[in-house]
Amino acid sequence: MLDGARDQIVRRMRQLEELVKARLEVDMPGMVAGVRARVESRLQIAPIPIEADLAAKPGPLGLGNVRTWAWQSTEARKIVLSHIALRPLIEGVALVIHPQRRAAPIFGADLMALPTRLSVNADVYGPRELTAGVLEPLGESFGRLRSHAGPDWALTIASGAGLHAGPSLRLVDDAFAALTAAIGAYIDVLGAAKEAPAEANAAAQRDFFTAFHANGPRNGPLGHVFGAPWAERYSRLIFE
Repeated sequence: MLDGARDQIVRRMRQLEELVKARLEVDMPGMVAGVRARVESRLQIAPIPIEADLAAKPGPLGLGNVRTWAWQSTEARKIVLSHIALRPLIEGVALVIHPQRRAAPIFGADLMALPTRLSVNADVYGPRELTAGVLEPLGESFGRLRSHAGPDWALTIASGAGLHAGPSLRLVDDAFAALTAAIGAYIDVLGAAKEAPAEANAAAQRDFFTAFHANGPRNGPLGHVFGAPWAERYSRLIFE
């Protein structure tokens, strides 16, 4: 019995060691650069000025930081990219694209490296006539990551075909490939979308903001680490 218990402890220690090794090998700065390069190569973007402490927010005691960039383009009224670097608690990349007078949904994606697993999401949000067909062609690659429907609070505005998964840290390359494929698919749709009056997207934008402002960073690690006032402003920058 003691030998069995000892073997089980050794196996668990080895599994933990492998997870720690996989976590340390995640190249999140490289992934942030890759997402930025994908956006810059597909859209002619111009910077949107943002407040200094939203552009670069140091973590407590100088441990880690959150860096954020915002742009606009002919197709998008606001594009926000963030690099969250609060190791070992959380490290990741997040991207939100709001369409500019286009008959297109809103795009939201993130890939977060947590202590023992990944969290990856990429979906489009809005009325069904705008979300249908955008991400369905990527269903096979999403399925390999065991994608599910996503959070209950977003089901009424999500596409139903997005990527929402919590795979092993060992699958970080597959998760990033699926994320960037979703970005590319969305930009294809955004670029081909017909022009629409600003008020046509008003309801979808309101519903998106309401859902994510209530359930996003304000109530997660960033809100706890940086405090409610900063998290409130950060959430509005990304989602509003």
